[in-house]
Amino acid sequence: MASYFQVKVQFTVEDSKGKVKKQNVLYLVDAMSVTEAEARMVQHLTEQGENEFEVKAASESPIASVVVGK
Repeated sequence: MASYFQVKVQFTVEDSKGKVKKQNVLYLVDAMSVTEAEARMVQHLTEQGENEFEVKAASESPIASVVVGK
């Protein structure tokens, strides 16, 4: 059975007026442990070219299953 973890990531973004703000985004990650979930998130964001982010929290998700459409 899969285990899912919620990983909260904080990004530094610039709004349309040039003001720098922090934006929190919550991700659902399929992993075996919190450590693996954090590592996967960092790797994913790095591969996507993100460099202004910080993992703020990671915890086991109560979600039992994810149904993906075809």
